[in-house]
Amino acid sequence: AAQPVSVSAGASANNVCAGTQVTFSATPTNGGTSPSYQWKKNGNNISGATNQIYTYAPSNGDGLSCVLTSNITCPSGNPATSNTVTMTVNPVVAVSVTVAASANPSCAGSTVIFTATPVNGGTGPSYQWKKNGSNVTGATNATYAYVPSNGDQLSCTLTSNISCPSGNPATSNTVTMTVNQPVAVSVSISANATLVCAGTQVTFTATPVNGGTNPAYQWRKNGTN
Repeated sequence: AAQPVSVSAGASANNVCAGTQVTFSATPTNGGTSPSYQWKKNGNNISGATNQIYTYAPSNGDGLSCVLTSNITCPSGNPATSNTVTMTVNPVVAVSVTVAASANPSCAGSTVIFTATPVNGGTGPSYQWKKNGSNVTGATNATYAYVPSNGDQLSCTLTSNISCPSGNPATSNTVTMTVNQPVAVSVSISANATLVCAGTQVTFTATPVNGGTNPAYQWRKNGTN
């Protein structure tokens, strides 16, 4: 009696990242003692792919099938063509992160907020802040606030949860803090004359200490602006 010949094809993985090696296997029925195989990609023979298994890195949408030629005595449906395995291949995307400070330079004793901005962080990224190269305990959010010292170096490591990352975990740039010590501000005033006749114009001059490059002034008379 004729023996029906068939073959099925399967992949070691599907929905994979670009560049991933995938092994395709043919499972014969009534293949005989010495079956022959020919793998096809998108309907075309793959040169040299004549074994029961075939391994390569597929592209998205590749359709793999196999043709089995049996050597049994009384085959039917020979050669047999397998099902087609259509591959889903996801692109590899680069992961990165940048950090910035809410103020730099800052004043001693002032709280500064550091913010990490991820690229391709996924739906649930994780963060680890570092100060001077060492992990900061508990600093695992996208923002980190503290009172820095002069010269402190802040960076952040991002671990993405996207499917096909590259450069993961990613380390950010480093923000080096400039922290200025408080300086005393004062101002004194003088008049070009203090004993004058009624109606005489008098010029008052304010002399600042540590007024900065663009100080602002508000004069008062009898306590009122």
